[in-house]
Amino acid sequence: MRAFRSSLAILTFVVLAASAGEVHAQTVDGIEQAWRAWMTSSGRKTGGLAVVHGGRAVREAAMGQEAVGAPVPVASLSKAVTAVCVAGLIERGRLSFETPLSQALARTMMRVGQPVDPRLSAVTISQLLVHRAGIDKKDIANAPLGDYLRTHTARRTAFDVQLGWIFRHRLAAEPGMRYVYSNAGYLILGAVIEEASGRDYEGYCRETVLLPLGARDAELDPAWRIMSSYGGWRMPTADYGRFYQAFAAGNPAIGPQARAWMMSPDGKRVGGGVHYGLGTFVRPTAIGGGNFWHWGAWTYNLRGAYDGTLSASYSAFALRLGAIDTNIVAHIAPRLDKGGGEGKLHQTLVGAAQAVSNWP
Repeated sequence: MRAFRSSLAILTFVVLAASAGEVHAQTVDGIEQAWRAWMTSSGRKTGGLAVVHGGRAVREAAMGQEAVGAPVPVASLSKAVTAVCVAGLIERGRLSFETPLSQALARTMMRVGQPVDPRLSAVTISQLLVHRAGIDKKDIANAPLGDYLRTHTARRTAFDVQLGWIFRHRLAAEPGMRYVYSNAGYLILGAVIEEASGRDYEGYCRETVLLPLGARDAELDPAWRIMSSYGGWRMPTADYGRFYQAFAAGNPAIGPQARAWMMSPDGKRVGGGVHYGLGTFVRPTAIGGGNFWHWGAWTYNLRGAYDGTLSASYSAFALRLGAIDTNIVAHIAPRLDKGGGEGKLHQTLVGAAQAVSNWP
């Protein structure tokens, strides 16, 4: 998966509202209207939208082939689910942010073997969460996928197989040195969850994170379970909005230790006053506990796969504005090209939400 990598320019303007002349409505209708206008101007006919305010879904909408309430794949928005799940294990004392992989995956490494680069064994949970494990910017988690899926199903998580792909590569940099977005790091975290919990990744995260937050219809996409902890979840957009309420200040889904770590920019900065926390970008704010956002995208077309033709193309976006306790989730198909309007949609939704003065 090649997830959307936000440019510094986009990161620096996301807290700005659209100009007053662009946003007129004072109700949640204005958010839907702004989204529909962006869809039209971007030439998009299929997509979905959910707005969650105060933890409650106040608007759901869909266009084209999507239907309100239908589950949609969320690609890299799955990383936040994985990270909040890891945070829970840390609060329960089963892991720490500084636990090295040599401990966190001790039993797993007995099965699949040791990494060829011993530095990977010393990588910590914290470094994996914030994409500072030294993993190559090439997508080493997905590079072997095409060959594998010709003879194996995509309907199993196959953590051990994929760890083997990752373990045979040397790190591209010293752990902790720099931010490099990676699917591989979050694949590793999925395996960590299984070892620390003694449960399967999907069942444990669904039970301990998603269901308590009201995301009742969340599941790994049956056709793409192999993407699991870095990109495999699907759910209605409103369910993802409910899950995103985990990032609200004081929400018990993220305990005090993990929340303090998440909100601190130390060792997590990506530029422009933004850092990467628990599977999502973070901009701390004086009111409301911060703003959070992330993009996800997935495009795949493989004929002759074990499961038949595998085809997918979509983008997903989640946004939380802490000061107004509002989460917005959008799903767009087909996938947006890089520079295909992501920043404009982000800016448009921020402006529309901040213009609402009369919430349901």
